[in-house]
Amino acid sequence: MFDRIINKIQRIIKKIVGENIFIKIFYRNVSILSSKKFENWWKHYKKNNKLDINLEMMLDDLIDNENFKNYSWYWNYLAQNHIKLLNEKGIENFKQTIERLHYWGEGTTHSKILEPIQNDKITIVYDKDELIKKHKFCLEDESKEYNKSNLILLNFLVNNGYQEYLDKMEEPNFGNPIFFNYKNKKYSFALMNSILEIDTLNRYIDFNKLDSILEIGAGSGRFCSSLLQAKKNLNYTIVDIPPTLFVSQSNLSNIFKNKKIFNYRKFNNFREIEKEFISSDIRFLLPEQLKLIPNKSFDLSIATDCLHEFNKNQVDRYFDEFNRLSNFFYFKCQNIQWATFEKKERYDMNNYPIKNNWKKIIHEKCHIPNRYFQALYKIN
Repeated sequence: MFDRIINKIQRIIKKIVGENIFIKIFYRNVSILSSKKFENWWKHYKKNNKLDINLEMMLDDLIDNENFKNYSWYWNYLAQNHIKLLNEKGIENFKQTIERLHYWGEGTTHSKILEPIQNDKITIVYDKDELIKKHKFCLEDESKEYNKSNLILLNFLVNNGYQEYLDKMEEPNFGNPIFFNYKNKKYSFALMNSILEIDTLNRYIDFNKLDSILEIGAGSGRFCSSLLQAKKNLNYTIVDIPPTLFVSQSNLSNIFKNKKIFNYRKFNNFREIEKEFISSDIRFLLPEQLKLIPNKSFDLSIATDCLHEFNKNQVDRYFDEFNRLSNFFYFKCQNIQWATFEKKERYDMNNYPIKNNWKKIIHEKCHIPNRYFQALYKIN
């Protein structure tokens, strides 16, 4: 009731003062773009640029959905910038353009993410040239920052019992990654963060008893890419919005050429696609399609480093879907939400809408990445 009153008041104020002033009153901290402005920009941009047909299809379908107006205005702003980067630099370079800025967090030594291990003694033996190599889309000093951060995180993993994952996994070449060579294998910040998450799950869940995983807000698909290198028989469903969905579909299709891919497409009911969906190894969906998937279709749902960038309505809807679709749910978020784009209470590690029927397995602060927490629940 209270939320409805607040929304009504906001609509009245918006009508009186106009959209620009309304935004300054009710939004803050990060840049945003209204759904209407994004739609107008997209119509103009696609008319004047030659874009991948899959990217166009995804975005057109997203905008055509009646719920698009309720999506995060912060993500509208990010999507606009990511589309431009894809058009100007190409999907073949996304790991140095989009991913390094948004999909795996801040990977420099100035970031708070690595703060607890910044001063750890480097004990692994490595090629010193790895610290000074220049990356194509980074400045020289910036490249050195990424190289040093990769070394710090790699040193931590080697010295703290993660070697079995390093032995099984390697950063794929597609996307032109920023990687650190160590013992003739490539390791990126994205891959190494995924190893930390996979290890947490491996300690509390028997992956041998899992068949199907759902992930929302998957970014480039880094977690899926890493996990399927070690656990090859899982099937994996990614739900996201474009252009991120386009990036993960392009990335994982190139990495796993021998797996059966269910590419994004429109469908009106699950029966239309049931046979192909079930027989596929990796699937890609828009958020609104999730409601068409049958109950308890997934053993485990995952949301890493994304929920704190959604608005409240989106978070509530996703938690309802996790409850309906999954047996376990794992998520990792900032201890206190950094990017605020609505006048509402900030999300922190204790105010996400956990259901009464969920049994806590872990709910704890992370050591790395610093200022993050992780939680795993059994859904009864």
